Amino acid sequence: MYEPAKTGAQKRLAKNLRAENIVFLENQMLEGWEVDIFLPEYYLVVEVDGFYHLSAFQQEKDKLKNNTFQAAGYHVLRFTNTEIYQDANKCVKKIKDLIKNHKQKLKKAEQVESEKTPWKNKLADLRKVLREQERKDHSSKPWP
Repeated sequence: MYEPAKTGAQKRLAKNLRAENIVFLENQMLEGWEVDIFLPEYYLVVEVDGFYHLSAFQQEKDKLKNNTFQAAGYHVLRFTNTEIYQDANKCVKKIKDLIKNHKQKLKKAEQVESEKTPWKNKLADLRKVLREQERKDHSSKPWP
């Protein structure tokens, strides 16, 4: 089973998030990309960028990744290893501020009822008829 390696910076940030009782997942696949830290309740992706993120190639990849997440309604927050090592609490505070103001800045995860289409309406009607028929069948059978 593949278990992605967590960098020291990611481990430090995760430890500080746990200390604040912030619920998150690590190294999850999302929209076809692996993310370092994901807060599903807030549609928040947190990426920890090491030295290799300075290359032009990786920056293009990161830009594409950010655009993919943003198009899907996620907020992306990136911290460098240096930011986390110098002041992990400041990074956590930034995450907490975004969570606190999620109505303005973050999409709150919620079940969105999809628009009813004609076939869905027909299916709902058929289910209703079947439920009613089952009730009639059960009530008309004599008890053994």
